[in-house]
Amino acid sequence: MSETEISQVNEVLEILVKLKPQLKLTRHDSSGSGWVSLSVFTFSRTGKYYWIVIVDGTFAFKPITPDWIKVYANLILSSPKVYVEWNIRRQITDWAVLQEKG
Repeated sequence: MSETEISQVNEVLEILVKLKPQLKLTRHDSSGSGWVSLSVFTFSRTGKYYWIVIVDGTFAFKPITPDWIKVYANLILSSPKVYVEWNIRRQITDWAVLQEKG
């Protein structure tokens, strides 16, 4: 991982510890996927915006912009389930929402 990627992971972990100190996270360096149990839109003390998710006791994140939030946040927040895939650097590479029709 580059220094920038390591810095982003550390920022995300710092945010998660502040928001959910009781959360027990595993941090194995591998890619993965799964259904999101917790989703957070936040920004760091350095002014970067992140979408952070918890999936099966581990975390993944996506650096985002205010424009990204305007376009996608409501879709994510209003969906009953969100599925994400992430790479070895913990960054979300793909995501989908489940919207029940009926």
